[in-house]
Amino acid sequence: MPDKPRDKTLDKIMDTRAGVLSFGSMTLLVGGVSLAGLLFWGWRTGQELPLWPALLVAGVNVFGAIKLAMETRERQGARRAG
Repeated sequence: MPDKPRDKTLDKIMDTRAGVLSFGSMTLLVGGVSLAGLLFWGWRTGQELPLWPALLVAGVNVFGAIKLAMETRERQGARRAG
């Protein structure tokens, strides 16, 4: 039987052969969950968002976005080469 055509969008986010998320995608997910937790904590307690944890979460999200862009370009280059 022929293999099912693969979704190329999914390949950018997930290594479908190994079944794991890429490092950049996982970093963005963790950063997003952390940011949501900080916002929820501030909303529930009525306190302002703490500066250092917010900056740390923003840094993780920027790092994750850069890493994801690098991984995507690397995979696209590998596809074009082979």
